[in-house]
Amino acid sequence: MKTIQKMALVALSVFTVVSCSKNNEDTLNDLPVGIALKADAKVRVGDLPVEILDFVASEYPDLTIDEAEEEDNGNFEVELSDGTELIFDANGTFLGIDDDSQENGDFDDSEIAKEDLLQVILDYIELNYPGVGIDEAELEHNDQYEVELNDDTILIFNINGDFQGVGVDENDQDDDGNYDWEEEDGNDDGDTIDPAQLPEMALSYLEETYPNLTIVHAEIEDEGDFEVTMSNGLEVYFDAEGNFLSVDED
Repeated sequence: MKTIQKMALVALSVFTVVSCSKNNEDTLNDLPVGIALKADAKVRVGDLPVEILDFVASEYPDLTIDEAEEEDNGNFEVELSDGTELIFDANGTFLGIDDDSQENGDFDDSEIAKEDLLQVILDYIELNYPGVGIDEAELEHNDQYEVELNDDTILIFNINGDFQGVGVDENDQDDDGNYDWEEEDGNDDGDTIDPAQLPEMALSYLEETYPNLTIVHAEIEDEGDFEVTMSNGLEVYFDAEGNFLSVDED
């Protein structure tokens, strides 16, 4: 399978230069970056362990995977088309359903209202990212605050509100290993769709070619093509009319 893209904090022993605007340029030039820490990262459905895909196909045959995420503790959180959230360990072993209402059912990071963040965090963002605004915030399993801004920048703070670093994609590096500090929007290129929305020609092809497999995820790409992930991890591609284009078996 393709390499799972992960979010990480870059470990640097020097000060990192971060520029947001000319007005606060001097302030941002001395932002300290802490030790390397992983943050939650969206994962392509086709990059999930095949054990997860097989579990969903067998236990939830009428549902598909809407999105998936690798948590900072190494677990995978998989959200199904009906909103159910399943938790798996790094090897794809099912751990349980994320259900806050049940005992031992809360596997999730804790979402935090913007106004409930520590004042020191709010002050830091107002000073260093003026006018950007907070999109969402979470308290992670490792007691780190992960704050996503409206421009998709992800900031990490410790439990006391001290800034730790900027979340970046490990794959956003140049040949010298330097990071591109502009984070990409997720890892999936298209929008998730119900498999029933696939062209009839594509559905017929899949039924005839892979009679023993189940569709666990389908999406429409920006250019109108379709990408379908099967229960064994195969990613099958079709054009807008449903004509078979290719299959990715990695």
